Amino acid sequence: MVGCGKRLVLEEILTEKQILHILNQAIGGDGPRKLVKSEIRPAMDGIAGFLGDHMKGVLDVDVQGEQKKVYLFLKRISASNKPKAEFIDKHNFYRREMLMYRVLDDIRDDDSNPWCVRAYIYTDSIIVMPDLTVAGYTSRHFLDTLDYEHFYLTMTSIARFHAAFINYETKKSVDLKRPYSTFQEFSQILQEPTFCESPFLKAAAKLSTNLLKAFSTKFYSNRIGLESELNEFYLKACDSMKEYKGSANVLLHRDLWVNNIMFKYEKDVPINAVLVDFQCLRYGPPAFDLMVFMYLTTDRKFREEHTTDVLNHYFSVFEQNLNGDSKKRLEDLGYDKEDFLKWCDKGRMFGMFAAIGIYPFILMDPKTAQETFDDPKTYDKYINFDRSEPVLAFAAKCKVYKDRNLEVTEEFVERYVLS
Repeated sequence: MVGCGKRLVLEEILTEKQILHILNQAIGGDGPRKLVKSEIRPAMDGIAGFLGDHMKGVLDVDVQGEQKKVYLFLKRISASNKPKAEFIDKHNFYRREMLMYRVLDDIRDDDSNPWCVRAYIYTDSIIVMPDLTVAGYTSRHFLDTLDYEHFYLTMTSIARFHAAFINYETKKSVDLKRPYSTFQEFSQILQEPTFCESPFLKAAAKLSTNLLKAFSTKFYSNRIGLESELNEFYLKACDSMKEYKGSANVLLHRDLWVNNIMFKYEKDVPINAVLVDFQCLRYGPPAFDLMVFMYLTTDRKFREEHTTDVLNHYFSVFEQNLNGDSKKRLEDLGYDKEDFLKWCDKGRMFGMFAAIGIYPFILMDPKTAQETFDDPKTYDKYINFDRSEPVLAFAAKCKVYKDRNLEVTEEFVERYVLS
């Protein structure tokens, strides 16, 4: 619930200069403005997002005698979990989002249905943006899968995002009179810390094996050597997520689960989807974003029934939002609908593993997740060695949690390990 937890002090989070910048951005216009009072609270009772502390704020401002309110959403590197804070800083999660917001300042349009939101403040330790709930946006419940209407609408926003970025790199290439790659420019920031050969990946293979042993009725649930096989295939999936020469590449959100998509409604009908939280930014073919989104937000039945239709819709919107120079550039690369669909097949393995890797964290209720995964005493153990005990215990209590984790793990084994 929004507003839970202890009170925080704005001046201990932001500098006076940053506060003034926010007021100027949020209110606009000229003339003096004075901060009368502020209220900052944790965004919810528990973890609102894994990579930092999340807060909401209300600023009461006097603008030449007129009282105005500014509503904020803030996130910063963890102040209470030192191992997590060090991990976040070492692996550039906030620097990635800084990069994205710099790019968004150039590529985001200002129409009535934006696909993202600009940030007031973005540094290597804190992000401050408007509180979209005040504008009528809301997120789905963390255990929800998306129905066709919500999924289709989000696909539209992702297609607009990718097309805007293609146009951005095309313009950079034209201005510089040479091919421009954001990854080559910012490769140190865009390196992947967890979805690679890492302790996190090995712990994921261990958990998957124990999950199948505990709950699956499939014949392979006790397969000898399965943990080693999964580790190998998970690494293969992670290695596939990269820049590919001679094809279209974009900045990828790479974390499109329901908490990072906000919907606006009109008479209970969703009319727009906004993408938020770009801390897991990567660079590669657009299809990888789509496969991550699909596996993080839908069930197997939905994918079997609707994949062809929604991918056709995505590519149609993507093409419509390309400018002439970008269309010519992609034509020269041979990137057409047929090529795009081939990349979707190639990106499926990574999308599936992305869900396997983070479902144990994001599908657990926020308060339990905080108690489980945000304790400095057990943080390293559960992240880098073995998280089976708390995950299996929660799965035994929550059927939806168990079924979603199990379903995607079984699909991965059947599609890749057994074949």
